[in-house]
Amino acid sequence: MKLFPVIFLTIFFIGQTGNSCFARNTGKETLPEIEKATFNPDAPPIRSLHSVGMSATILARISAIARTGIRAHAYPGCQILVVKDGKMVYEKCFGYYTYAAKKKVTPSTMYDLASLSKTTGTLLAIMKLYDKGKLKLTDRASKYLSFLRGTDKTDITIEELLFHESGLPASIPLYNLAIAGRYRPSLIEMSEEKTKDDSIVFSHEFQFKEGFASSIPSPEFSLQVGKDFYVNKQFHDAAMKMIADTPLKSKVYRYSDLNFILLEEIAEKISGKPMDVFLNREFYDPMGLNNIDYLPLRTHSKSAIAPTLKRDFLRNGILQGYVNDPNAAILGGVAGNAGLFATARDVAAVYQMLLNQGELNGKRYLSERTCRIFTTTTSASGRRGLGYDKPVPNRPGHSPCCVSAPREVYGHTGYTGTCCWVDPVNDMIYIFLSNRTYPLDGINKLMRMGIRSKIQEILYQSIDEYAELHHQKEENLSSNVNKAIMEKMK
Repeated sequence: MKLFPVIFLTIFFIGQTGNSCFARNTGKETLPEIEKATFNPDAPPIRSLHSVGMSATILARISAIARTGIRAHAYPGCQILVVKDGKMVYEKCFGYYTYAAKKKVTPSTMYDLASLSKTTGTLLAIMKLYDKGKLKLTDRASKYLSFLRGTDKTDITIEELLFHESGLPASIPLYNLAIAGRYRPSLIEMSEEKTKDDSIVFSHEFQFKEGFASSIPSPEFSLQVGKDFYVNKQFHDAAMKMIADTPLKSKVYRYSDLNFILLEEIAEKISGKPMDVFLNREFYDPMGLNNIDYLPLRTHSKSAIAPTLKRDFLRNGILQGYVNDPNAAILGGVAGNAGLFATARDVAAVYQMLLNQGELNGKRYLSERTCRIFTTTTSASGRRGLGYDKPVPNRPGHSPCCVSAPREVYGHTGYTGTCCWVDPVNDMIYIFLSNRTYPLDGINKLMRMGIRSKIQEILYQSIDEYAELHHQKEENLSSNVNKAIMEKMK
């Protein structure tokens, strides 16, 4: 009878060893039911990572990678944030606003999200309207957008826009509509020592058509492009006509900003409200997010926003608080393809809501069904989800994610040097925000160096390392128990 407790412990530990809950899911099994974690973006990172099954020692390697990028002038500064099981496990800011090293990046620094705006903004609006039964994925875009009717784009569906399989070209220069003559920006030659903070990027060698631009806002000139730069509100309709008149290509996968520009138009047509107003009402305001917005200079000081360009061809000055993307800018800064500014903390809250299948801190924003459809559906080509980007496991060299990312991961990257990836298999969110485009955006060292994917790989190494150590401890404990039994039986 004295052996019973020892034998019981042996069976227990052997069972635990064989079914360790800390082994990383490779994505080959059915997705686990995600517990709807509460999330406070203002809470500091947890001190002990044991509760989330990660190795702090491995995670500490992120700092070296981030600083390597800064030394190589891949970006002047960045924010990196990781959430695991609803808990912030890593949050650090590196570097400065510019290479002049005058203002440090802090958690409250807002960055231009660029194309990360597609999934953090526009897609949320589409998901909400789908949730309310206001649209179907099989609906034709022309059902809502009259300017597409009677063109070769009449039959494009909302699903094709989300999959980037509409046949639309990657982009067209909408800003040419406002410029006298045709214009293509060109890099000015610069010496090696001028590639830091004092380089001029684009020349400003064009004039705007009469009646298109004004330095003073008015009911007629209501689209703000930059400081003292407003465009006639009629430009919007002319831009939509330009998209409608652009010849359609084959309906294969082709990433296009135009798809999301049209999705914003659909969202605004159905909701009857500007997209930024709709998103603030449905998501950002009730979530208590104060550092995510389009046209952020309406609500924040310039000093709270990292600059994105020393000088761009369209506005001929430093860009700080105005969207970098020229098409989004000329459309007034609230566009389907870009325009959103945010901190990593506020971005994390949005994607924690999605990871929670539509719920955050006890309030529901989207139904579980809608979240599952949009975050798990993949196109027939296997390249994209419904608006979300995905890993490409069979072509690692073309994948936006690290090699270890499960195929269930979803998220997006941004031209200015941003990304957010959600891993529902491991209940994890990874965010990297930077202004890699400052002072100039011609050479993308951030992408060449693979900084974002290298950091993402560290996260999976951290999970694996903890799982291995925990497994080893279980085996050692089980071995010790077996030895104790043998000693008792002598």
